[in-house]
Amino acid sequence: MRRLLVVFLLLSTAISAATPAVDADRLLDHIKFLASDDLKGRASGSPELERAADYIAQQFKEIGLRPGGDDGTWFEPFELTAGVTVGDGNSLVIADRTRSVRLTLGSTYYPLSAVPNDSPSIPSERDEKLPLVFAGYGLAAPERQYDDYAGVSVNGKAVIIFSHEPQENNPSSPLNGTRPMPQTTLYQKAAVAHGLGARLLIVVSDPTHSTDQGLYHAFEEVPDLDEAGMAVLRVRRNEMKPLIDAWGLDALAVQIDRDLRPRSQLIKDASVDYTEFLARNRKVVRNVVGVLPGSDPSKAGEAIVIGAHYDHVGLGGRLSMTPERAGEIHNGADDNASGTASVIEIARAAMSDRSRFPRTLIFVTFAGEERGLLGSTHYVASPPVSMGETIAMLNLDMVGRSRGAVDVSGLENTVVKEDLMAAAQATGGIDIKQEGPGAGRSDDSSFLAARVPAVNFFTGFHADYHRPTDDWEKIDKAGTARVATLALEFAARLAADRRLKH
Repeated sequence: MRRLLVVFLLLSTAISAATPAVDADRLLDHIKFLASDDLKGRASGSPELERAADYIAQQFKEIGLRPGGDDGTWFEPFELTAGVTVGDGNSLVIADRTRSVRLTLGSTYYPLSAVPNDSPSIPSERDEKLPLVFAGYGLAAPERQYDDYAGVSVNGKAVIIFSHEPQENNPSSPLNGTRPMPQTTLYQKAAVAHGLGARLLIVVSDPTHSTDQGLYHAFEEVPDLDEAGMAVLRVRRNEMKPLIDAWGLDALAVQIDRDLRPRSQLIKDASVDYTEFLARNRKVVRNVVGVLPGSDPSKAGEAIVIGAHYDHVGLGGRLSMTPERAGEIHNGADDNASGTASVIEIARAAMSDRSRFPRTLIFVTFAGEERGLLGSTHYVASPPVSMGETIAMLNLDMVGRSRGAVDVSGLENTVVKEDLMAAAQATGGIDIKQEGPGAGRSDDSSFLAARVPAVNFFTGFHADYHRPTDDWEKIDKAGTARVATLALEFAARLAADRRLKH
């Protein structure tokens, strides 16, 4: 119950004299460096991400924080997979008794998922002529009375499916009207096939779309993939058309779209021969951790984490909203140089008025967020102050496009949210909204999973999100500074609240 009441107590604390506001010009200087072309989008595992980590650590040092990483350093290193190395000999042949289609990696097919080795010279997968099953759209949604896998076994076989879902443009569709079902994502489709024992999943653009939406160029420019426990291949429709026509798959799709009855079946005499030479690029990346010890010895054992991720998507590829522009620098000024710069300057402001922070503040910039919240997950597993002694977490992710307002999520358990509005007007001069994606969509999620109350600050998605156009010139520096000042004041009230007992 203590944790559920933390935000309530924080917001009901009387407003005290404010620490000087975060300096907007200094904050923008950090964003200019982190989002410069020299840092090439701060991709996980890149030398440029390491430069960013060193820069942040140097800022923490100059501010006067104490190192909070491993072995007395500023860093918490951990390992992740950052792309793949493509070896020679990759091949994919799909055939029946009379026809054969040979496809080329990066041109007519590419992997969405693989089971790579640590060396590109060793085949990760070599499947000799796997039998092939057509499984419609690869959907399993029994709650909507639809299952492409009902009545057909895919165990030990290759599976070919269409992208998207049937009746996706029909507002009366019982599957979900015109809104895509969660099961429609390729990740979910792969999970279903893998769970049923399939060895390989082949995805082809469905016949209702005039263009093939596969990202063949993106994989060629920036080789990267997920790991769904099996190989998942996107295959260019034009090359597959002779086999699709011979097997009548488009006609089956039309029938499925008409009555939502699956037509899954083993394709007679069809087989797949796939060989994969891919190696994981295992890289060490680093969270950067600085500590401001609490000014009250009786409370300094309890901590508030103020964090932001500092990685971005590098040269694009599968993590970009414009994958066709793979190879271009995605600078990530808003996402999330803005949050990282805010953390640095919140630390500077807090250090200038330490008496307002009886509890310890831990400032963390996380690596690996874009690859699945990996940095915050690592921090929660090995924090400098235990999760049991962590009172709350404040997360800043994309706070550079304020225009006078900020979305604050994670306040769902409090009945006095209006008090935050008043505090914002008194201290930050910024309006509070609660209309964004909600809590748990960024590194705050890792803390919520550890039962630590977490509040996320966010100024909204925009047309530059995960695109090469997210540049520092579009940052609202004054608004970003106001968001940072609001988070600073929010933290000060929590740090000083005498009613909070561990």
